Amino acid sequence: MKFLHIINVRWYNATAWYAVNLSRILRDYNHEVIVAGLPGSPPILKAKEYNLKTFELKFNSNNPLVILKNIYKINRLFRNFKPDIVVCHRGEFFWYFAFKKWLTRRFILVRVRGDRRKPKNDIVNRFLHNSCTDLIITSGNFIRNVYLHDMKIPKHKVKTIYGGVDVSRFRFSEEGRRKIRNEFGFDKNDFVVGIVGRFDYVKGHEDLIKAISEIYYNKNIKHIKLFLIGFDTTIKTTDIENMLKRYKIEKISRISGFRDDIVDCMSALDLGVVASHGSEAICRVGFELMSVGIPVVASNVGVLPEIIPNENIYPVNNIEKLVEKILNYSKKINVFSDEDFYTQFIEAISLVIKK
Repeated sequence: MKFLHIINVRWYNATAWYAVNLSRILRDYNHEVIVAGLPGSPPILKAKEYNLKTFELKFNSNNPLVILKNIYKINRLFRNFKPDIVVCHRGEFFWYFAFKKWLTRRFILVRVRGDRRKPKNDIVNRFLHNSCTDLIITSGNFIRNVYLHDMKIPKHKVKTIYGGVDVSRFRFSEEGRRKIRNEFGFDKNDFVVGIVGRFDYVKGHEDLIKAISEIYYNKNIKHIKLFLIGFDTTIKTTDIENMLKRYKIEKISRISGFRDDIVDCMSALDLGVVASHGSEAICRVGFELMSVGIPVVASNVGVLPEIIPNENIYPVNNIEKLVEKILNYSKKINVFSDEDFYTQFIEAISLVIKK
């Protein structure tokens, strides 16, 4: 089949990861795929890195002349490529594909929603999703329920499909574990707890720092260590260092900075923590950690309670419960593979085709 993926995202966030990853998987299963996005944007660059065909357009412009030019170029792309399925991963310009579908009925239209923000529940949006869209894919049931209950979309039209990871790449490395633990000074008796991701307040780094301090001082567990695998964004490394000093655990903590050997860094952990206060409509890092074989403790935010074993979920911002989970976590993991991702997506498409 021929797939046109519209990935008009300005940065390489979880939505873009979901979209590009799905495009790569479809190509690897011998489907024809074009990734369309903003000129020179990170999702387009990542698609090119995977040797995917790309199409660049200023989809998000509000300039009437640019919109008309975009419509002309998209129609030309449709004539040349003739996609069987159009998959829109963002709301901008979705309206055009929806009306084109409604008018022509020549392709299947899929809307993917991997965003915690609720979709607009107005008459236009209900028309676009109910009358023009064949399938809505959500990255979690917490989003699916909004479409079902608030927008009254029929159940058969809304399907939750969690992301997947390349399990051949994201797998435990004993050699990588030794290398990283040696580099950062962790010995074989240390229990290393880690958090993976950009330094951002929404990711809850300070909550984990507080929890580790509580475990080290008040629970008197001296072999615990903290590994902060990440890089500067809205929080700088100096801010993280100041947090560590404030809670007096700088000597038992390490900061990785940006790393290319992320699988080795994950392999060095004994436990991963996703302490997010918000976001996590997809949670790429949760999938990756569990694929490497690392148990994960997580807050009850976004999709996390759906993908992390229930025994390891704690109420967001609750440091006491986070401490409890770190000290008494389940080693059970849930693995979500590329193969699962592909199978569920194609099954959902096949049901639309049969109708």
